[in-house]
Amino acid sequence: MKNPLSILILFFIVIQASCISTNLHETDSIKKMCNKKGKLLEHSKEFEKNIIKVNQNVYVAIGYGLANSILVIGKTGAVIIDVMESVEQAKIVRTEFEKITKKPVKALIYTHNHADHVFGGSAWSDTNPDIYSHETTAYYIEQILNKMRPIIGTRSMRMFGNYLDDEDLINAGIGPNLKINENSTVGILFPNKTFTKRLKTTIAGIHLELIHAPGETNDQIYVWLPKIKALICGDNFYKSFPNLYTIRGTRYRSLEKWVNSLDIIRRLKPEYLIPCHSKPIKGSQKIYKTITDYRDAIQFVHDQTIRRINQGFTPDELVEIIRLPKHLAESPYLQEYYGKVSWAVRSVFNGHLGWFNGNASMLQPLTPDNHAKLMLKIAGSQESLIKHAKNCLKENDNQAALQLTDYILRLDPENDEAKSIRTESLMSLAKNEENANARHYYFTEAMEIEDDFVSSEKASPNSETVNAFPLVSFFNMLKVNLNSQACVEINKKVGFVFTDTGDEFTVWIRKGVAEVLHKLVDDLDIKVSLDSKQWKEMLAQIRSPMLTIMKFKYEKGNAVSMTNFLKLFLPPEKKLGFQKID
Repeated sequence: MKNPLSILILFFIVIQASCISTNLHETDSIKKMCNKKGKLLEHSKEFEKNIIKVNQNVYVAIGYGLANSILVIGKTGAVIIDVMESVEQAKIVRTEFEKITKKPVKALIYTHNHADHVFGGSAWSDTNPDIYSHETTAYYIEQILNKMRPIIGTRSMRMFGNYLDDEDLINAGIGPNLKINENSTVGILFPNKTFTKRLKTTIAGIHLELIHAPGETNDQIYVWLPKIKALICGDNFYKSFPNLYTIRGTRYRSLEKWVNSLDIIRRLKPEYLIPCHSKPIKGSQKIYKTITDYRDAIQFVHDQTIRRINQGFTPDELVEIIRLPKHLAESPYLQEYYGKVSWAVRSVFNGHLGWFNGNASMLQPLTPDNHAKLMLKIAGSQESLIKHAKNCLKENDNQAALQLTDYILRLDPENDEAKSIRTESLMSLAKNEENANARHYYFTEAMEIEDDFVSSEKASPNSETVNAFPLVSFFNMLKVNLNSQACVEINKKVGFVFTDTGDEFTVWIRKGVAEVLHKLVDDLDIKVSLDSKQWKEMLAQIRSPMLTIMKFKYEKGNAVSMTNFLKLFLPPEKKLGFQKID
């Protein structure tokens, strides 16, 4: 059986902040363009591998993965704050921490749901720790199975540059790189101690307070150690202009909430500020000034964008006029290594007004095909368009050259000359880009064109991680992967009875729509009894789909009819952004 469930496998790979590395070899032309000049290279010093001692009881592991992991030592044990992006990386950090203390780890604290902070949890499972987080973190972790996972995964691959060789990765803007690949293990321990707004507690003799502080994520929390006036601030602050919008794709991140959460830091006046990306800062006055500038930059972008939106400016116009004031633009903590002001501006517009930019011509714009045909008509011929694109390259107008190839390749997808122009323009843009995410995205698309592939992701979630996810998440994924064209005349009901949990589900395919019901209905075409572990592990490709389907207990239907049913959920072919697929 050709695996019809391959798209479902992707949803175990990464959440909002992650991507997967591969071993593909870069072409020589791209390797030559991956220079290491400029501020981004200097920024790598921020992530040199090291265990930083904040004081005698607090240590920060930097450079072992994309994010930091923090050790806090108490009288009777220790606490780990954030647990790396894979079990393998977490074990390396654990080994380093155990050189400092042999005290047992009593608790893990997740500052938020991103993969680089939670995927290594099971490296400490043998200590039976309590897992602390905000009450919504488990929900967001479960969104690993969300409906947008395939495209976010692909875009994450490009954004983090995981198809580039290690030697050509300068850094990821907020860390060296995401150290996870097809050989890595995803091992999540789900939270069992949660809170809503604030939680004061004592763990292993450590007095601490957990504070909800929405910013880069809605579930973001701070860890406040009042005795030493140290604050672990998650991803609400790091040494870069913040990622107020991420190009891998995200729901709107509220800039106002982010500012309010940064003001919590100003009120606490910590003596030590420990980010989960980049180095700690010491000194209450320095911290106060740094955080004030940081929150002012975010508020400036929000307020001035809203001001101009109300004047009638469109997103394309806004990015030309919204610039940080000089004192903020020159701050070492606000350089655009990870986030960009222009991306944040577009996000503020879309977050408040949605897709329509206010220009009547954009209510029903030309389709990409018709737009390309119009440009061809204006240029006079395809050869003329190509000539214009070449001239743009000669004049170092790489963005114009890139956009002109959109039109050429839309009408002639296999035009080698246009592909060559596009690749050269992408590499030139990348070479001159100090933002790690943009740089990686440009280089990776150039590789995709030259090597004729679309970025994808692979990883190996362990069975414990897979089985921790709720059944309903697996069924909800079926709905958005239905091949509607293949079932416009189909009316079929398939019932699932899970003998271990008592859950019952019906998937009703009804002329192009798959309805999921958390119960059995009458007149089922197929009815099976099975174990939830079988179902989950089959979809995660831990078990063979063919062998697993044959082991289901069929009250109605059989393995053949079940196989034919599942074939209706074949994923569509992936494409590059400029490509056309009929």
